[in-house]
Amino acid sequence: MLEFIRERAQGFLAWVIVIGLILSFALWGIGEYLSPDSEVYVATVNGEQITSQEFQSAYQQQRSRLQNMLGENFNPALFDSEQMKNDVLEQMIERRLLLQLVTEQGLRVSDQQVAAAVRAIPQLQNEGRFDAQRYRRLLAAQGISVEQFETGVRGDLVLTQLRRGVMDSALVAEAEVDTFLRLREQKRDLGFMLIPYDRFVDGIELSDAELQSYYQEHKDQFEQPEQVRIAYLELSVAGLAEHVSVSEEEVRAEYQQRLKEFTVPEQRRARHLLVQVASDAAADEVDAARQKAAALLARVQAGESFGDLAREYSDDPGSASKGGDLGYFGRGIMDKSFEEAVFGLQPGQLAPEPVRSAFGYHIIKLEDVRGGDTQPFAAVRERLAAELKRQQAEQIFFDQLEQLSNLSFENPDNLTVAAEALGLEVQTSPWFSRDKGSALAENPLVREAAFSEDVLAGGNNSEPLELAPDRVVVLRVSEHRPRTTPPLDEVREQVRARLSESKAAAAAKVLGETLLGKLRAGASPEAVAGEQDLVWEHPGLVGRNESGYDSEVLQAAFRASRPEGETPVWQGQALASGDYAVLAVFEVQDGNAAMTQGALRKSISAALLQERGRSEFNAYLDALKAGADIKRFPDNLQVR
Repeated sequence: MLEFIRERAQGFLAWVIVIGLILSFALWGIGEYLSPDSEVYVATVNGEQITSQEFQSAYQQQRSRLQNMLGENFNPALFDSEQMKNDVLEQMIERRLLLQLVTEQGLRVSDQQVAAAVRAIPQLQNEGRFDAQRYRRLLAAQGISVEQFETGVRGDLVLTQLRRGVMDSALVAEAEVDTFLRLREQKRDLGFMLIPYDRFVDGIELSDAELQSYYQEHKDQFEQPEQVRIAYLELSVAGLAEHVSVSEEEVRAEYQQRLKEFTVPEQRRARHLLVQVASDAAADEVDAARQKAAALLARVQAGESFGDLAREYSDDPGSASKGGDLGYFGRGIMDKSFEEAVFGLQPGQLAPEPVRSAFGYHIIKLEDVRGGDTQPFAAVRERLAAELKRQQAEQIFFDQLEQLSNLSFENPDNLTVAAEALGLEVQTSPWFSRDKGSALAENPLVREAAFSEDVLAGGNNSEPLELAPDRVVVLRVSEHRPRTTPPLDEVREQVRARLSESKAAAAAKVLGETLLGKLRAGASPEAVAGEQDLVWEHPGLVGRNESGYDSEVLQAAFRASRPEGETPVWQGQALASGDYAVLAVFEVQDGNAAMTQGALRKSISAALLQERGRSEFNAYLDALKAGADIKRFPDNLQVR
């Protein structure tokens, strides 16, 4: 999991500025600033102590970073595991060891490099330029001085310098790139048959002694995790709206106020024929245009096709080719005089006279009218009533939210006072664990709060948890059940099912190994499959990630040795499902490295170089750890 974190946020800068948390100075070699007198250590590195307080700070910071990255997918139970605590400690040990090394080697960065790094942080910039006031304000909000912050930046930069020095020494030869490409593009001629485990399940009989033995050997599989049930109060706009009433007069007033919203704007479809004349043209030009327009209007009135005349005579190139058709338009789109004429006509009617606009004279015909209708009150009544109820509920919500927060804090040992004051029902959840729940407990925020020390151990109410902008809950633990292993009688059927599946999978493997013996002796795979009512598949050449085939079968095929001559390599593979695969590799065709050139080859070479550099740095770090005096005190890895 820490690899996931490292890939997404590196170093001091991201930790403090992006996430905005109190810095774990232990990670940057100055943790003693916060706790010079601490005597509880989680580790020592060459005699240098890492205190429990430093570990607490680093651990909580890692937790907050991961929660920020994963959001609702964050799993508190997974993070709170012993493995995660050990991972955080190892990261601290490695960093302390590297800081000691750079000090010994005299590696350092200049003040100018530190300043440049700080100025380059986007969160400290305003319109692309470094903002000193924002810088000081953000640090002050975290209780960190400029000197402390820049000491951390300096440490981060010098470690980056060390890391790059090791990683940049890595080399990848062209022959290695060729080898990688040949393997990546390799194809294998594959054939296989699957033996389903479930064909053996019905024939398995289990004695009580076998069930008891399996249960004792696999008790951890049936262990029930620590669980709680919670009592909670839920305050939501939706819930409040159910109890809000609005009068008919209020709804009708809202309708009248928003009448325009329920009216579909009227649109009209018209044709026109334009005789163009400039608005500042001479009188004789205007008169000639008017007479031409009047003559064309007369021809339309006499029965000639409006569309044909528009195509031939209209000076509007945009509509002439369409017979003068302007399509549908509403008010406020066209020239005012043109619009008034169009909206004064009935469908099918011609304007009685040519209409003058800024463009010239128009012959206008109205083709159609749509819209202009208003939805009746009855059609929108329910919607308006619901909106009014929600508006009132939102106001009540914010008023009651403050009361809920105060009452649940002032009465931390119960929810009754707040429930009675606000008219809320105390609800109870089903049992749930740290990492899994149903209904309300599906939300990780709820599970995290329920298992927090203050709520679970302290017996207090939680703070209001915002599950959505309009929904909050306050909870407390009503029942607690520690981690337990139920007796065999309670899980007998689960034990029976798992043992049956295990024995069936073993039987499938036994059959598979028997068939492999026959096939290696030269038997026909089609015949062997037919005898056992199995299906032999021979897809031919497939790649490592060929779609449509079980990934475990493909992995087994590409792990198999190369066949010699005409003899296939037969191999068996137990699958995670319990089935057993019998497979053969008939031929291996390496990829053609020469087919990958240009930018793609360069990117592959760069990726291999980066991986080689990372491996060499990890080996370098492992060597440093092996030669260092490191003592770990796991009993002190307590998280508050």
